[in-house]
Amino acid sequence: MSWLTYYLCLCPGLFLLQRDVTCKEYQKVDLIIKLQDTVVLKCAYPEMGKMIQLSWEKKDDGVKHKVAVYNPKRGEHIFFPYNRSVIFLSSHISGDIKLTATAADEGLYQCSINTFPEGMLVKLIAVIDPAKFPRSRTSDTRVHFVPGDNVTLSCAYPNVDSITQLTWQRTAGEEISTIVDVTTSQSFIGYDYKQRIQFIHSPNQNISLTIENVTTNDVGMYSCHIVTNNGNWTKTFDVDVEGEQSDLPPPRNHATLTEAQNHPAKAVPDIKMLLIFGAIALGSLVLVISVVTIICVWRSKKQKANKKQFQKGTTERNNQRRANPNSYANLDVYDRPNSREMVCPEEAIYANL
Repeated sequence: MSWLTYYLCLCPGLFLLQRDVTCKEYQKVDLIIKLQDTVVLKCAYPEMGKMIQLSWEKKDDGVKHKVAVYNPKRGEHIFFPYNRSVIFLSSHISGDIKLTATAADEGLYQCSINTFPEGMLVKLIAVIDPAKFPRSRTSDTRVHFVPGDNVTLSCAYPNVDSITQLTWQRTAGEEISTIVDVTTSQSFIGYDYKQRIQFIHSPNQNISLTIENVTTNDVGMYSCHIVTNNGNWTKTFDVDVEGEQSDLPPPRNHATLTEAQNHPAKAVPDIKMLLIFGAIALGSLVLVISVVTIICVWRSKKQKANKKQFQKGTTERNNQRRANPNSYANLDVYDRPNSREMVCPEEAIYANL
């Protein structure tokens, strides 16, 4: 199969499929990446069951070549010759690897995760020549979302019964992700969207896709491509994070966040006033503690000085008493009554001659 045929099989939403092209081997590709000097192959572990082992392989004409393997107990191992160009990224449990690529690295890569009790999880990634990577086109509709919300893209078609193939894809930078690929005989959901989408294909011309719990990683150009017996029809959506000038009404389950975003001038002053009041209260507390401490120290010093002066005066009085007990300065001695003069009266003296 030529590379042109291979590319047409990978991108049914971008080119008209030829009826004589057989695409059985490449119908279920989860991700298409443009070949560059450095290519990151992503294989996020969805944490379904217990992971036993994760492995990377490259397919060349039906032959599988081992690239790398990771075991939670035994660690990682990169096979020759990829041990010179492939490394696991920081989180081994995610399974992402970085490839220093050359033209020989163009091809189909498979990430396989053995889990218990869920079984095998498989993701296919095609690395293609930059010359074959499609150019982005102008979007038909712009859609804004709030992170954490659900986004619904509606792709109405006038004659739903005539559809033979329906494909939803997402283009972001140098990557094209397959979200849904439905034909009359089979249905395929991309690896990264198995637990996150709700797909509706009803006879009332309503073809919609709902992606749950969107994040900034979901930003990109989404395309709804319809193949019929009479021709093809495509509608594109430019999906981005909701900004201040969004035309969409705010989501009900994000009223608090949306109100803060729509009135940033109201939210910021509240925080400033709270900080100001907090600073004033803290300053007042520090001032009160300082004043009380100063008063206590002053009173303690004054009491010590009074006590010392009193002891000094007492000592001086005692010394004066000991030095001159008859001194008038000694009040106790001065005030003491002379009992001898008061008690002894005059008596007559008789003499025998």
